[in-house]
Amino acid sequence: MKLSKPLLAVVGATVLLGALVTSASAARLENSSQTNKYTWRRVNFRGGFGTVECEVTLAGSFHSRTFTKTVQLIGYFTEAGVINCPRGGMTVNRASLPWHREYKSFTGTLPNITSIEETSTGEEWTIREPTFGVTCTIRREQSSTIYTHALTSGVVTSVSVSGTSQCGSFTAVLEGAATIVENGSGARLTIRLI
Repeated sequence: MKLSKPLLAVVGATVLLGALVTSASAARLENSSQTNKYTWRRVNFRGGFGTVECEVTLAGSFHSRTFTKTVQLIGYFTEAGVINCPRGGMTVNRASLPWHREYKSFTGTLPNITSIEETSTGEEWTIREPTFGVTCTIRREQSSTIYTHALTSGVVTSVSVSGTSQCGSFTAVLEGAATIVENGSGARLTIRLI
């Protein structure tokens, strides 16, 4: 009996230290691919005289398949396009590409990450509101667009986009959730701790 309590304490401490070492050593994230493509069936720009609704696609790359969990430049969006706008209109200024992508943070308790956030800068597009056809150009010199990658067991299940931008005399609110997330070759994108 006297030996079992110290033995139990040693085993418990070993398990705890092992868990801490595993979490501490997982300082990097790894993507299954250096390329990716997101398609939003509906991105909304709310503000002014109505809501602009468009189907948008973004494609890009990461500098490396691995990166540390610190705020840093991780890649670029090299392609952006508007497929269709059932309400209002939007065009992308292709001369503003590539847009810089920066890792921001993650949520969840290590080692189970539930989402990863990144921001982008350099974006530029023109939107046309649906009521009166007023147009304005949005420029994102400062990072205010946030892309949140939802993860289930390491698989990116969706990417939501959010942010605000000044558009003429009003503030446009951006929101949407990507319905198609792939690695650029049609396969699913995964992100895991290493």
